[in-house]
Amino acid sequence: MIFSTHIPLFFTNLLSLEWRIFYTCLATIIVNLPFGYLRGGLQKFSPCWFLAIHAPVPLVILIRDFHGLELTWALAPFLLGSFFIGQFAGRKLWAVWPFREKKYKCGLSRFLD
Repeated sequence: MIFSTHIPLFFTNLLSLEWRIFYTCLATIIVNLPFGYLRGGLQKFSPCWFLAIHAPVPLVILIRDFHGLELTWALAPFLLGSFFIGQFAGRKLWAVWPFREKKYKCGLSRFLD
């Protein structure tokens, strides 16, 4: 009976603002991992390289809206930091375990030239 009435303070409200920010940052990191991995094998500053960086931005906006968070100056460092952590970790995963041996060219470059 004593265990049913005792709830730790840390887990009292899992939908509080702090937890929603944590969930949003964690989802941002997870979404950016594959794009950072893809970016690792691309030629730097190619159109596909820029696409790999900017493609997850709408997904992050959807995640932020799903959790009911407005973009404020207080939230921006958390989102930007988790965005870069996801990209960086994905890039490091490619360096450790590359999908292909050599860096490959972007398929969009033939359409944009």
